[in-house]
Amino acid sequence: MRGIISSLWGATIEIRNPATEEVVGHVPVATAGDILDAVSQAREAQHCWKRLSFVQRAQILGRFHDLILDRREQILDTIQSETGKARRDAFAELITVAGTARYYLAHGAQHLRAKRHRPAVPIITSAETVYKPHGVVGLITPWNYPFLLGIADALPALLAGNAVAIKPSDLTPLSAVLARNLLVESGLDPNLAVVVHGGAEAGAELIRHVDYIGFTGGTEAGTKVAVAAAERLIPLSLELGGKNPMIVLQGARLTEAATGLIAGAFSNSGQTCISVERVYVEESIYEEFARRVVEKTAGLKLGWSNSWDMDMGSLISRPHADRVLSRVERAVDEGARVLVGGKRRTDLGPSFVEPTILANVNDAMAISREETFGPVVALYPVHSADEAVARANDSEFGLNASVWAGGERRAREVARQIETGSAVVNATLLIYNSFDVPMGGVKHSGIGRRHGEHGILRYTQAQSIVSSIASGAGYDSLLARIKNQRTANAFVAALRMWRRLPWIR
Repeated sequence: MRGIISSLWGATIEIRNPATEEVVGHVPVATAGDILDAVSQAREAQHCWKRLSFVQRAQILGRFHDLILDRREQILDTIQSETGKARRDAFAELITVAGTARYYLAHGAQHLRAKRHRPAVPIITSAETVYKPHGVVGLITPWNYPFLLGIADALPALLAGNAVAIKPSDLTPLSAVLARNLLVESGLDPNLAVVVHGGAEAGAELIRHVDYIGFTGGTEAGTKVAVAAAERLIPLSLELGGKNPMIVLQGARLTEAATGLIAGAFSNSGQTCISVERVYVEESIYEEFARRVVEKTAGLKLGWSNSWDMDMGSLISRPHADRVLSRVERAVDEGARVLVGGKRRTDLGPSFVEPTILANVNDAMAISREETFGPVVALYPVHSADEAVARANDSEFGLNASVWAGGERRAREVARQIETGSAVVNATLLIYNSFDVPMGGVKHSGIGRRHGEHGILRYTQAQSIVSSIASGAGYDSLLARIKNQRTANAFVAALRMWRRLPWIR
């Protein structure tokens, strides 16, 4: 099929299910020439696409929304086959893509509409901003949510009039290919959404040709993407790593907070950019909260199947499971105590790691500073909310936070003090399904925002258009008439008066 770019006799990537190590597919590795051809084809198709109305573009994406719901079993099977995740975690990807599509179908036209502004000279001049597509948007997507992140960011880009070129992770490319094929089945020109496969070299080559780059992944790789984009002076957005804190204060409903932590820490086996990894709990409730968390964690069911009864699936690979366990072992060597979990479950498969709760952890330990990206959480007792906030902010990351307190007002006050791109009150992962709210990181957690108005306008260039209903009405001609001090003084007096006339400010 057009848009799945490969050389005829080129190398291929073998895809394995990490839960079983069964081979589930192959994809072709794109050469530099293949990637150039793919972007060139996308750019040519985009010239026609951008001239369509929003309504015409939305008709295709509306069909895509309905089609992914109709094909949900195929999609869930594909996601699970290359990630080893639990079925409900795969389902979370599906419903979030549907939610993203639904939001931008309903609100995208409003976000893209030309905006009127206060002009330089009221009444006789006007000003507006229009939004134009970049051209070809490149998306480099990760393995942890291959269907969601493989296509959700492409939807607003397409609605804004761009073409997209997607480079999915070489561990999980099948979901992105399926998503793209469903777009084509919905009526999209195949060249408007192209998929190229390969490792870091393919991503670097993609950046050399596209007009915008969006990257989701680790901070180290994201820094390299930023440098490559800067060399070409193309705009970009980055969602990078996190070491996300949760704060539990006296008065919080502990059972609900414990349940929230389980969801926030162990959904997708902890392989989520906004997963909770640090929990700061006021001393007066620490022991009881820890007891409830341990009890709930011990009751989680691990395994891999197409049924809905598993709470946690496999990690993405043996090497990643090794890295997660090495973090736990190092923490224990440094004095941490495992309250529950902490072991590999080889009886289930090569890459299963038990959900793990750690105590006796201090801020100097690597487990407190470095992103684990697995099912591991550290609990920290604190004296006060102020201490919790200070320790939560003592991080190079700033993606998401969670706050639980006796009242929502107090929780919001605490949330505003946390140095993150988002903070959630009385929940943990709610930000990702809040489609009207911008989501992204500060510090080393990224640049830019997805979702909401920000999430579609990032795929456009703003052009300001100012005009005059009469020649000589602008500042340029007015300044040309100032030829002596008296006229300049009169002009200054007019400016002073202008500030005091609210109806023409």
